[in-house]
Amino acid sequence: MYEAGRNVCRREWRLPVRGILLAAVLFIAAAWAIPARADTAYGYILPNSAWEYLTYEEISQMPVQVVCYAKNEIYARNGRTFDSAELQNYFSQQYWYVSIYSPADFPEEMLNVYETSNVALLTQRENELGGYALDSGAYDYGPVYQYITQMTDYYYGGDSYYVDPDSYIFYDSDKRNLTADDISQLTLQELCYARNEIYARHGLLFQSQELAGYFEQKNWYWGSISPGQFPEGILNASETANAALLLQEENARGGYVLDQYGYSYSGIGSYTAGSSYTPTEGDYIFWDSNIRYLTEGEVAGLTLRELNYAKNEIYARRGYIFTSQELRDYFGSKSWYNGTLTPDQFSTSIFNEYENGNIQLLQRYEYSLSPNGYQPY
Repeated sequence: MYEAGRNVCRREWRLPVRGILLAAVLFIAAAWAIPARADTAYGYILPNSAWEYLTYEEISQMPVQVVCYAKNEIYARNGRTFDSAELQNYFSQQYWYVSIYSPADFPEEMLNVYETSNVALLTQRENELGGYALDSGAYDYGPVYQYITQMTDYYYGGDSYYVDPDSYIFYDSDKRNLTADDISQLTLQELCYARNEIYARHGLLFQSQELAGYFEQKNWYWGSISPGQFPEGILNASETANAALLLQEENARGGYVLDQYGYSYSGIGSYTAGSSYTPTEGDYIFWDSNIRYLTEGEVAGLTLRELNYAKNEIYARRGYIFTSQELRDYFGSKSWYNGTLTPDQFSTSIFNEYENGNIQLLQRYEYSLSPNGYQPY
């Protein structure tokens, strides 16, 4: 009954004008009476901006700061980092945010048709309000949190919108391309579920009782779009590639038959990749060390050898040919490695700001464990 109620709420997210005016009155009346709880996981300003077209009425009462943040929330949801310290600090506080792409490296095709349209609408509205000046003086997140709190209370009765990453098979399958190694450990049932998880994230209603029952257990799932109405254009580039990869592997193993008598969800696990891998668990130690800054917490637990490998992984990604036999053997076993530049030909000017910063961090930790660092044979 609870799930059914939430599904109705999801379907009715786009309020009629009367509902919008009521929400606006509630916001204006109570905005400054609500404390800004910066330590609380708030969710999204506009949760629906990823799966349906916003209307002008929906955003017409939003303050200009909230409009600006809502526009950039669409990019943040797709893993973009920000040059603006104000935006980067804000999104880093959100439980759902995973930074993957630098502004220069962000692929615009990550945005689906709804997101692209909604960015344009929010940009138009922000310009009408005179634009919002980021990083100007002592900026305050209070108005944004107050708006989210008010809308959360209005739509969800104050319920928390926190989503446990472990409630997904692949929490980040909408933000990065999965690899063959990522999915090799999945059972046939998990392959089928992981593929459909991509569609469930966008609100697909499942005809399969087995899939419907599984996703109804997830607090992030709001089924609202029938199979006949589901637009394939809603999937971004990573989701499209991941759905194809999972289907290919599922078919290679004979396919999974849904709704067979006695099916169970007990064997479904969570395989979301963390920010790091040990050398024996995947192709990379830090698969994204070229597009974001690593943290001290991430590298503090690595061994001396892992620190050295993680540092040299940044070189290897750029095609560096190692003189050490140990490193040649290690990186030679990686599917992504293509050594093309000898030490004499290689220039560190090829590194971007993230790579330079991460090399320094990893090297500092490496030499803190041993004065001479790790010495590969």
